[in-house]
Amino acid sequence: MLQEGVNELKSGILEIDGDIVKVTGFTREEMLHRHLKSGSQCFSSKGLYTYQNLEFHNIQNNALIIVRKKENELSRHQFKPIHKETIQYKEFKDGVEKTFSLTFTIRKSTYSEHFHLLSEKLSELFDCKEKLDQYLQEKFNIRCSY
Repeated sequence: MLQEGVNELKSGILEIDGDIVKVTGFTREEMLHRHLKSGSQCFSSKGLYTYQNLEFHNIQNNALIIVRKKENELSRHQFKPIHKETIQYKEFKDGVEKTFSLTFTIRKSTYSEHFHLLSEKLSELFDCKEKLDQYLQEKFNIRCSY
């Protein structure tokens, strides 16, 4: 349940307190920064969740998620779209070569070297650009310039 809530945030702060995560949501990154700077109560949502390990690569485009514990920042997560493309590729299905179309977005992490490949059919996280490029070449026989 926490994972789904985090994925829906436009931006937010997750404060870990033992087995509980206090989530404060904001309508955009600027409101989160205003809250951090001046203490402004400009949040759009608040919630309490049971702690669980989270994956942050499926958060919304441009959403800034800050994870804290005892008011000390542990990490920041944000993915910005850098490339969108529609490709045609071929696969064998039931012994017959078929052509498929796929629209995907490549997103770059603001706070790490990670890249995220996202489409309706897949969501893959890569440690670096080279690993993403290798995946695209092997899986779809394409090279992207981004």
